[in-house]
Amino acid sequence: MTDPTSTMPPEQPAVPPASPQPSLPLVVEAQPELAAPQPPRRRRMYLLVGAAVVAVFLAAGAAIALANRPSPLEVAREKCGAASDDYAKLGDDGATLTLHSVGKESSGLSFDQLQCYWSELEMPDSVRAEVEATRALDGRQSGEWEGIHASWSYHPDSGVQMVFTLAD
Repeated sequence: MTDPTSTMPPEQPAVPPASPQPSLPLVVEAQPELAAPQPPRRRRMYLLVGAAVVAVFLAAGAAIALANRPSPLEVAREKCGAASDDYAKLGDDGATLTLHSVGKESSGLSFDQLQCYWSELEMPDSVRAEVEATRALDGRQSGEWEGIHASWSYHPDSGVQMVFTLAD
């Protein structure tokens, strides 16, 4: 009989001894570290493309607005007016303004109208003085200021003939 106080394992089924296997090194796969969440690449790409499209539209709008804005010569012509297109003629898509004043033998802009143009175009006092002092014998004179070139001649019979040109 068996002693109830002895610890004997119960009978277990017999397991054939396993054939010895060569010892392999234990390989442990590394767990990837958790990185901080980043916005998906597609989302960043869409944001960049969207920003580029907005920039192109803003640039195009600014270019159109600048192209449609009247030149200083056109603004002066509108404000100061002329009795006839022959007396204040715009040319070169608003980049040239030709003025003809009244003379002894010709009609044209009055001296007050000339002064309106000079004020609107912010002609410096030095150039005004040169225009007012020009004699028929002086030939064609010229002056420049802040992006505007002016040339003029004077004869008592035909008055002052002036050409304003916007600098490039």
